[in-house]
Amino acid sequence: MSDVQSLAHTKWNCKYHVVFAPKYRRQVFY
Repeated sequence: MSDVQSLAHTKWNCKYHVVFAPKYRRQVFY
């Protein structure tokens, strides 16, 4: 169960990172 949960969390984290990273980077650099 823990393994499956970890996998789901990684998937969600990847999606979240892809969506929010560009905005974050733009804010930091400019």
